Amino acid sequence: MKKWLIGCCVILILGVAGVFVYKNYEKHQTPTAVRVDGSDYALTDEPADLKEIGDFVGEVQHVVDRYELPKRNLESNFLKKGTKIYLEKKQSESLAQIVFYERDGEKFVAREIIETR
Repeated sequence: MKKWLIGCCVILILGVAGVFVYKNYEKHQTPTAVRVDGSDYALTDEPADLKEIGDFVGEVQHVVDRYELPKRNLESNFLKKGTKIYLEKKQSESLAQIVFYERDGEKFVAREIIETR
């Protein structure tokens, strides 16, 4: 009887540990992002073509925890508060939209995150 009880406890502990490990793994899969006009954009560190940069949208207003996606407009989980965000001059023909962000005096591309769920 004791062996059976110990075996059940070990299986239960391993199951709970597995759930925590999986949740932690999922949490660390969150991309660096900024939210603009209700859409999330993944920060790419891809240098921007200055000819494609359009109107100034605004600055990052809030910074959330690194491992959660932004929920409000002009919120980011990586960019510093005050980072400037710009629209693309003309919409690209692809489905994903592009915005630009400025960091350390340079401008970079952020591409829209398309959810597949």
